[in-house]
Amino acid sequence: MTVDEPLSPSTGGQRLIRRIRFLAGMGVAAAVFWYFGPWAAKPIDPRGPITLLMVDQGVVGMAELLGLGVIVSGLAVAISGAGCAERGPLAVAVGLATLALHGSQMDSLILYRLTSLRPGQAVTNVFPVWGLIAETWLWLALIAVGFVVGRWVDSWFAQEGAPAALRNMLRQPTDFRHAIGTIALSALVAWFVVTYTVGSSQHPLQKGQIYFAIAVAFMLASLVSHWFFQRTSRVWLLLSVAIVATTAYVFGAPGVSALSAAAKNGSYLPLTPVTRPLPIEYAALGAVGALLEEDAMHMLRALFGFPIGDDVERDNA
Repeated sequence: MTVDEPLSPSTGGQRLIRRIRFLAGMGVAAAVFWYFGPWAAKPIDPRGPITLLMVDQGVVGMAELLGLGVIVSGLAVAISGAGCAERGPLAVAVGLATLALHGSQMDSLILYRLTSLRPGQAVTNVFPVWGLIAETWLWLALIAVGFVVGRWVDSWFAQEGAPAALRNMLRQPTDFRHAIGTIALSALVAWFVVTYTVGSSQHPLQKGQIYFAIAVAFMLASLVSHWFFQRTSRVWLLLSVAIVATTAYVFGAPGVSALSAAAKNGSYLPLTPVTRPLPIEYAALGAVGALLEEDAMHMLRALFGFPIGDDVERDNA
């Protein structure tokens, strides 16, 4: 390549620039949610867990978080460049994961609800299974808004004739059968990985361990499902996150006898491993792991010396 010849998209220098732009976009998302997220979430206890169950005006808080999500997803795609529509939901997920760092864990939420249980109130309200499930789906819906904003911002590059953005918009629709297989296999693999990595009821909750367990679980699950099925929309992978979280809260919820004993004695309530993550942690870290699957694949290919050709290289890596 001569000095006057421009860098092609496959050169190392161009990849480095795209990587720097990607990190800058995610850094902006994390900074916005770190400083403005607590103002939007408005938890009752500033040091308590980040959950909609601890917010007085959940609708208003969710609307404000939606506004932050639209801002960071648009900025992330604009900073990352053409063909980076999926960086939009990833930016929202990174922002929510950063916001969750402000608060404590699930055991703090259970202890608060144990101590605030009113006379005559059902003890099952201490661990509101369907409330936690609904909140998880709400966080995932907030992340999914990033797909819409990302596609919209990415269309600006397509109008300018950027090849990466044009190819991104002309992708073939996903086969429904492959989508169902992707959801099922991803959920199954992620469930087993989370079960063995998130910790046990005999050990204290560690935020770093929970973050690592969920992100790695869904990243591995996405890699395995991509191995067996064709590339599908990342929206289907978000559904696998919802399925795992729903299954965890339904089958891992503490029994009525354990809840009654804890409420009567005012004692600590051990949680099963799969119920340790908060809804925001399941949604945010699960989405981060699923959306970083292609980046992980390229890293593995480079690690083992496999070439990254146009047929496997991601336009927005």
